[in-house]
Amino acid sequence: MDNYLVIIGDLIGSRQIEDKDRSRLQRKIKFAFNEINVTFKSLIVSKLMLTLGDEFQSILKIDSQIFQMIDKIQLSIDHPFRLGIGYGEITTQIDPEFSIGSDGPAFWNARKAVEDVHKNNWNGRCNLMFKGSDFKKDELINTLILNSETLKTMWTETQYQTFKTILNLGIYQDDFIQKDVAEFADISESSLSKRLTKGNIKIYLHTRKIIGKLLEGYHE
Repeated sequence: MDNYLVIIGDLIGSRQIEDKDRSRLQRKIKFAFNEINVTFKSLIVSKLMLTLGDEFQSILKIDSQIFQMIDKIQLSIDHPFRLGIGYGEITTQIDPEFSIGSDGPAFWNARKAVEDVHKNNWNGRCNLMFKGSDFKKDELINTLILNSETLKTMWTETQYQTFKTILNLGIYQDDFIQKDVAEFADISESSLSKRLTKGNIKIYLHTRKIIGKLLEGYHE
């Protein structure tokens, strides 16, 4: 039986939002998820979707693109959420349109990862965790996730917007042509270089790339 990655997200504080604003947020999320399902079609086994109003989930191939997708979700819905990534088998039949009703170790691990975030999010620095079947590998992956997420919490608004520009250009690696990004952002190359350096944005992208490789080789 094949292994998969499952993501389960939990919107933070959504139940405290007024009904009108909550409905608006849910419409925004559904629109964003429709776009993400198209953009990451090659990665998605069962579409990203809202489940219980406050939660969302998806079944994915084991691929380093998962972190690019997660960052795209964060940028698209602009609402904080906890997220668990689970590695393992799916023991039920997989519906490519709806993951509700699917089950197996990948789902159990994703749910446990969300619960672990509830217990310890490192004082708000990290709302993302991974769980598989190898404690030592899991610990390494989660340490790298923590380090990269901590970098992100220290970004200024300008640095955050710079990262958003890079992501919207489809770039998710530390080696890219800065001139092209600077021209798209309508800033000088030197200004872009300063933002990348002060925000450790290339270090962030490099770390995410390494985590992705660890996931792809998880059971090698």
